[in-house]
Amino acid sequence: MKRSRVVLVVAAVLGVLAGLLVPLPDKVLWSTPFLVGLAVGELVFAGATLWHVFRTDQPETEKAMADADGGRTETDIVVVIGALASLAGIATVLASSGDKSVAPLEAAICLGAVAASWLAIHAVYTMRYARHYYVNERGCVDFNNDDKPSLADFAYLAYCLGMTYQVSDTDLKTKGVRRIVFFHTLLSYVFGTGVIASTINLVIGMAQ
Repeated sequence: MKRSRVVLVVAAVLGVLAGLLVPLPDKVLWSTPFLVGLAVGELVFAGATLWHVFRTDQPETEKAMADADGGRTETDIVVVIGALASLAGIATVLASSGDKSVAPLEAAICLGAVAASWLAIHAVYTMRYARHYYVNERGCVDFNNDDKPSLADFAYLAYCLGMTYQVSDTDLKTKGVRRIVFFHTLLSYVFGTGVIASTINLVIGMAQ
């Protein structure tokens, strides 16, 4: 089994176990264990991916992308769907609370799930940009130096886009990579808007 699938399976198993086994107060909403599991799973995936990113130099990056398995696409889809599900889980918590205040524990779990999902989304795109660069369109991103990019360079690109919705000091050279950036920034904007709205509503809900 390729590394991407191993990481996904381990993250999913740990997430399910966390959702089932982590002790929670009796009065928490039914969606809270789901968010606990989602937070753990997304955090494990993002942590394992970023650990790999910052330990991989350029030659290893190029070799890893050449050997990349087709299953990465399925992994990417699962992680992104999970991240969007965190927003749905928070909406459920807010809707279920009604006129009652949101418990601080539930609010913390919601915010933790969103933070872990944010990390995971851009970890996915880090690997996607690297694959596209070394497999589909070599040289599609210009990092404005003579060295070939490593995974850390693609993490820089992905997380800058995730935080600012625009490229910083890199140049996009091809239509293919611009297409990926378009959908990445669109997803980032939708997710970021959901995060802000959810955070405001959670704070208001706690104050009731």
